[in-house]
Amino acid sequence: MQSMQRQFGKLLNKGPGDNAKVSVLLKDYEDADTVLATLIENARAWRDSWDSLINSQHNMVIEFEGLYDPIVGATDGHGREAAPTPQLQLERTLRLKETYGDLRTELMQEIVAIEERILRPATDARTFITPIRKTIKKRENKRLDFEKIQEKTMKLQRKPGRNAKEEASLAKYQEELSRAADEFNIADEHLRQTLPPIVEATFSIVPPLLAALVLIQNRLLGLYYTTLHNYCEDSGFPSPSPPMEDVVAVWNAACSPVQSKIEHISFIRHKGSYNPPTNGYKRTPSGLIPSTNSNNSLQPRAMRIPSANSLRPPSPSPSPATTPSSSFSSRRPEWANPTEFTTASHLGGANIDRSKPARDRSVSPNPNPSVGGIMVNGGLMVKKRPPPPPPPKKPTLMQENWVVALYPFSGQGQGDLCFEEGERIKVVTKTQTDQDWWVGELRGVRGSFPANYCRPA
Repeated sequence: MQSMQRQFGKLLNKGPGDNAKVSVLLKDYEDADTVLATLIENARAWRDSWDSLINSQHNMVIEFEGLYDPIVGATDGHGREAAPTPQLQLERTLRLKETYGDLRTELMQEIVAIEERILRPATDARTFITPIRKTIKKRENKRLDFEKIQEKTMKLQRKPGRNAKEEASLAKYQEELSRAADEFNIADEHLRQTLPPIVEATFSIVPPLLAALVLIQNRLLGLYYTTLHNYCEDSGFPSPSPPMEDVVAVWNAACSPVQSKIEHISFIRHKGSYNPPTNGYKRTPSGLIPSTNSNNSLQPRAMRIPSANSLRPPSPSPSPATTPSSSFSSRRPEWANPTEFTTASHLGGANIDRSKPARDRSVSPNPNPSVGGIMVNGGLMVKKRPPPPPPPKKPTLMQENWVVALYPFSGQGQGDLCFEEGERIKVVTKTQTDQDWWVGELRGVRGSFPANYCRPA
């Protein structure tokens, strides 16, 4: 009995497996998987970049060909004859298109090699090392089971004065602890034997993949340089290119004359400002445009629809005997002329012949200033301001109906109103029953919603 307790004491005091060595193995495995994942991701991005570079430059030279070699007859009927491209520039453009076409074909073959020599082996290697994660997970579960039973056993062993039932439970836990320790040791030993060769093989495949990547990159750059160098020699361009200072100097020498001509254009020099010519008229605060005649009388604005007063013949100017100031009457404004409203007020409701034109009955030779008008300066009658129109009736405000959502609703089709529980919805259209679809508005959006999902607010 004492011998059995000593064996269980050693088992309880010893940890489950050599965690330090296993932790190093697990760390190496995670590093190997991370290296493969990073290599695959970066190689795929590198391949896509080369593909985008080749296609974009090939499309660019195609556009150059369309610019330098326009379609025959495309400018007919526009009144301007298109200047033909010099033969030297046209030949260079066509040769550049052919060069980039051949370069694109050769580079696409190397890009396909990226998939075959880098991406596919790295993806296969990562696929092969993935199942070992199940073994790692199984060992971790065995370790957790062992620690759980070990904790229960130690708790009962440390309890003083155990009864018969607790002694039986302790014996059962000790038996389970022994079995859990054996299972954990088997899983741990299997992982120790399986994981190191996998990690070593994974790290050993990385250098060949990187070597293939460098080789393909050098071949791509070599093809690019050789093709463009041959084109520059055939077309008379310097290869390698001159220093950037010389390039900038040549550009400035060719661009400065054109820039000077453009900057001398008045519209561009004044930054596009445009002031339309004025016709000499200026708007007054009253809305009328003063005339340019010698007198200071206000004339209606040109191109304006004439009013009834402007169509009426001018009334005879009063004589100096009856007018206090002849200068004032000569400057009598247009709004002081009698209108149909003042004429009807002066007549005081007398019978008016409706068969006569409005022009005849609008002139009153002797208006009564006490009815419908006000005397100014002793003799001039000013039209009284007409009464203001009655204010419009205020529309009766409809009572807004609001409901509160009892449940969330995410919509079942187009035009449905989505809402969350507790949100307030404004009812736009409703029926007589709540077992129907109503139309509501929420956050500026209208839509249909089930009425039985809500309650009155």
